[in-house]
Amino acid sequence: MAFDQTTRNRLQKFVSQTKSLLSDEFTRQLQNDYGMDPDTGTVSDIENLPHLTDAELQTAKLLRETVGHYQTSSPGSDEKEILSRIVREQAFTVLNRLCALRMAEARGILIESISKGYNSKGFQLYARVANTSLGESGDTYRNYLFSVFDEFAMDLAVLFDRYSPMGRLFPKESVLLELLDQINDVEIETLWAEDETIGWIYQYFNSKEERKKMRNESPAPRNSRELAVRNQFFTPRYVVEFLTDNTLGRIWYEMTQGDTRLKDQCRYLVRRPHEIFLKKGEKAPEQNDNDADLTQEELLNQPVHIEHRPVKDPREILMLDPACGSMHFGLYAFDLFEKIYEEAWDFQASGKWQGVDSEKFGLLTETYTTKEALLKDIPG
Repeated sequence: MAFDQTTRNRLQKFVSQTKSLLSDEFTRQLQNDYGMDPDTGTVSDIENLPHLTDAELQTAKLLRETVGHYQTSSPGSDEKEILSRIVREQAFTVLNRLCALRMAEARGILIESISKGYNSKGFQLYARVANTSLGESGDTYRNYLFSVFDEFAMDLAVLFDRYSPMGRLFPKESVLLELLDQINDVEIETLWAEDETIGWIYQYFNSKEERKKMRNESPAPRNSRELAVRNQFFTPRYVVEFLTDNTLGRIWYEMTQGDTRLKDQCRYLVRRPHEIFLKKGEKAPEQNDNDADLTQEELLNQPVHIEHRPVKDPREILMLDPACGSMHFGLYAFDLFEKIYEEAWDFQASGKWQGVDSEKFGLLTETYTTKEALLKDIPG
């Protein structure tokens, strides 16, 4: 589906509401439970928190270590600013975790766990086994989510590691239920199946007003966070496709001299009606000086000579995204790489590339005995 302005506005509203909900909750937790007040910037001695359990005491120590780290890494930041940053980071982590799980559900990667709250199939199975050993439904559901986080952390620790400084807090039951209601609102239900959703959440968490305030206060970023926020813009899908089609897609298109299914899959791939692929060592004819007098339509229909590009083993074609945020480019590039690997196998297995023009050309058919074995390994 297209992320038109109406869709983005609804998602922006969702992010704004949930950010506010979680920020208020974690501000309350810092004030009431951990002796840290973002409103005043005060941090009490940890000895003054006898009410904390051992696990909570560990979190209290880690939160204070985080304050110390930010004082060192961001000179000039006062305690109010640092504590507000901690609240914001905890809210950002929890929101992204739960939204990521909801997206995993929509893709069939995770059993129903978020979309129906306590009535989700995954939790119902878990609760049946746990019975009352973990407490009331709220306690049991929280432990269920923690177990899901831990499972996902094995592959994606940067987001799901519950012991990281950015993700130690968790909302109380009433706030969690309100958050789930927001996530499962019918108006955004269809968005969880879209790759773009997590990127727009990432973008909207830092509001336009916040960026404007930063720019008004200082012409240049004053710390690493401002540098990130002021330069963080999510790339829309059509831009991702256009740039990837005409880099990765174009490379493979030229290597195969146009004999690739990517020309149908890459809808933004720039092609000309009359393309002539040159052989190795072959030079393009001199350009006609009279071309300057031709119309746009006539120029478009002129033959275009494409320089010879030797075929590479697809395992040697690598991608670099130097400004990777939500991995939007990587997700789309993966789809193209998948087709490239599959085509390379088909070409090699059929003998189409026998004696191919490349000294270091490796054969997938020498590494994998079957196409199925290759397809299984592609994600790696």
